Amino acid sequence: GIPMDHVDITYRLRRIGKTQADIAHTLGVSPAVVSNVIHGRTTSFSVASYIAMLVNQDITTLWPDKYVFKPRANQKKRDI
Repeated sequence: GIPMDHVDITYRLRRIGKTQADIAHTLGVSPAVVSNVIHGRTTSFSVASYIAMLVNQDITTLWPDKYVFKPRANQKKRDI
C-alpha cells in the first residue's frame, strides 16, 4: 500500500463519517490518545488497528515504523 500520513487518515475517516471523538468513545479512550496515534506520537495497538480497519488499510501501511513485530529472542542475541 501507499504510505498515508495523518492528513490522509483524518480525511479517510471524515469520508466515512467517523471523527476522532467517535473513535475515542467507541474504544473508551480519550480523543487525545486517538489524535496522538493518528499523528504517530504514541502507539496503541488497539486504537491503531481499529483505525486501520475503518480506513481499510493495513496497520503497517499507515504506520510503517510503529507496529513492526519482531521476535523478542532475536533482540538479545550477541555475536560471540
